[in-house]
Amino acid sequence: MDVAAPLIRLLLYGGAALAIGRGTLTVFAREVNDAPTDPRAVRVSLWLAALALVVAPLALLLLQQQALELTMAELPGLLRDTTWGRGWVPLAMSCVLSAILLPMPRTRSWLLLAALGLAVAMGGLGHAAADDQWPFASRVFDALHVVGVGAWIGGLVLMLLAGAGDAVPSATVWRAFSRTATVMAPVVLLSGVGSTWRRVGGSAPMAILASDYGKLLLLKVALAMAVMAMGFTQRRRIAAGQTPSRTVVLREVLLAAVVLGATAWMTGTEPPGE
Repeated sequence: MDVAAPLIRLLLYGGAALAIGRGTLTVFAREVNDAPTDPRAVRVSLWLAALALVVAPLALLLLQQQALELTMAELPGLLRDTTWGRGWVPLAMSCVLSAILLPMPRTRSWLLLAALGLAVAMGGLGHAAADDQWPFASRVFDALHVVGVGAWIGGLVLMLLAGAGDAVPSATVWRAFSRTATVMAPVVLLSGVGSTWRRVGGSAPMAILASDYGKLLLLKVALAMAVMAMGFTQRRRIAAGQTPSRTVVLREVLLAAVVLGATAWMTGTEPPGE
């Protein structure tokens, strides 16, 4: 069983989530910037995310080269003449730019713009690139899904890591993050529904359940609903002026990581009817 491709996609998704989360927090939740420096755990996570964003597109290119049995001399043609190649080039460029800006202090708006470009580039790959009937809508759904997950879950990871240092996020900082998460959770839900409609909307329920894609989709939906339920309970605590339970937030992040893993695996499977 090939696990290399899902692991590489998971690296890409994780790096993108932290880049978008970082950019969103520093622009729309400015209270997060009250601390003069980031805690060590946050700085390490940003450098690891930057490394993942550099490694992932290169690894994807090598996998594609091996799958098509191309020589190094044939790679320019792959990037120039194929749909996959034309999608990979903006992905690689936005990954590198985001990786450069991610660990740097005071990049705020520039990082957010680079991360949004990364989300758009990711929306142009995978199943969305194969949607001939509604190509624009399919890519918009995927891009919005990436943005929503990054701003919500990526930001949540950074908040959790910030709590591991001396400067534990205050209730005010959590309220600032909660405002962003409250907007982004419905974006994740609605864009996910739109993407699902484009992938399996024309298939019979039994065909969906019988496919690997459908099974992974059901797992993803069930876990995502659990993550949203946990987030809702914590939002109520934050609205009451309390900080969220660190244990519950940790569970929320771990479940979200499993969801990303299922998504990375699902992206490599064929939807029913294709």
